[in-house]
Amino acid sequence: MSESRKVVIVGGGIAGLTAAYALWKLQVPFTLCEASGQLGGVIRSESSEGFLLEAGPDSLLAQKPEGLALCRELGLGPRLQPTNTDERKVYIVRNGRLHALPDGLMLMVPTRILPFLASSLFSWAGKLRMARDLAIPRRRDGVDESIADFMRRRFGQEALDLLGEPLMAGIHSGDPEKLSMRATFPRFVELEARYGSLVRGMLAARRGRRSAPAQAAFYSLKGGLAVLVSALSARLPAAELRTGARVRGLMRDGSAWRVRLESDEQLSASAVVVATPTLAAADLLAPLADDLGRTLSAIPFVSTAVVYLGFAAKQVAHPLDGYGLLVPRRERLRSTAWSFFSTKYAGRAPQGQVLLRAFFGGARDPEILSLDDDALVALARSEAERLLGASGAPTLTRVYRWPQATPQMEVGHQTRVAQVERRLAEMPGLFLTGAGLRSVGIPDGVADATRVAEAAAAFVSANQPQ
Repeated sequence: MSESRKVVIVGGGIAGLTAAYALWKLQVPFTLCEASGQLGGVIRSESSEGFLLEAGPDSLLAQKPEGLALCRELGLGPRLQPTNTDERKVYIVRNGRLHALPDGLMLMVPTRILPFLASSLFSWAGKLRMARDLAIPRRRDGVDESIADFMRRRFGQEALDLLGEPLMAGIHSGDPEKLSMRATFPRFVELEARYGSLVRGMLAARRGRRSAPAQAAFYSLKGGLAVLVSALSARLPAAELRTGARVRGLMRDGSAWRVRLESDEQLSASAVVVATPTLAAADLLAPLADDLGRTLSAIPFVSTAVVYLGFAAKQVAHPLDGYGLLVPRRERLRSTAWSFFSTKYAGRAPQGQVLLRAFFGGARDPEILSLDDDALVALARSEAERLLGASGAPTLTRVYRWPQATPQMEVGHQTRVAQVERRLAEMPGLFLTGAGLRSVGIPDGVADATRVAEAAAAFVSANQPQ
């Protein structure tokens, strides 16, 4: 039997839930179908033995306001929790030793001279090469280039090795030789185009922020980011949020769409919003449009694992006086980054305990996910001892695995997105959002899903029978 709906949303992660919320506000009927048994996708929070863990993302970037705005709209403003403003250091491992990033280093751009010159992280040759950013001509041809090529051109190889590569392994789990600068960090491309120098551009941006109220760079929620998922779900009609409802096929049926579920139930809809990662969208859409499926499947994904270790504070020699550390590839360790989670956010560990979060896998080390949980924990303990002086048995361990869950926006990504947009324009009533297409991260995902849902609502309104 075919049951009629205005819009069917495929996928119940943050993109699907945000799309549903946008439609609900516009009073457009919808049904959301999520294949798994729970909503929220990669957003999962867990409390265990007094520790609060995030299985997936743990922060909302304040510079992109859509995530924070959604929280406030849902009444979660009082629960927003900024990162620790007193202990904000980030360390880089060099030759086995931890070096704090100099004050004023904004992602990868130095904006304060004295702390940069005094830093033990960079050699003098590396510092001089980074300073040449002030004199190197801007690139004018508009050609997409990798993060590695961009950084080498502006700051040199040492900056790439010590900042660019570990940052990309930590943020995107990716390879800077492949990731697109325009797709992942368009702001830096814009700064170069406008100011001819990233240093000048970031200095100008910092001057502009001096007149604005100070705020933390990142926020979480008291109780974990899953609170956002719960708040969104609570606003929406429960009967229209279907879990365990895997969509097996889409078909155009005259002016409507037919959505076939694994149970063989069929839903009829005026529009369909596919709100899954592009890897899943490719499988769903390939029978409908082979070329669209091929384009989407060409966007690669990598697998990652997260290992939590809880210790009594006295078991860890390092003061954990910051947000965490990044591990360059040339250090030959298996971890890519560590978050000092109980320092970064208050309330993440019981009194007298600390919580560490280690990251593994990604483009740098895809084979590591073949290890079982015990082996991953043992590896994390070994590297925690080497890097942070952690000794003895941890009071808590937890492993989370994310197979093929992190999209890689590689050079040429924007060309692929344009191809997808052109093909979708030929398929009225079909809309696409989700990780790996136009967005990576919660704020971008919220913004894109809202835009797509509003476009779907406009389509439904324009095509209603008169």
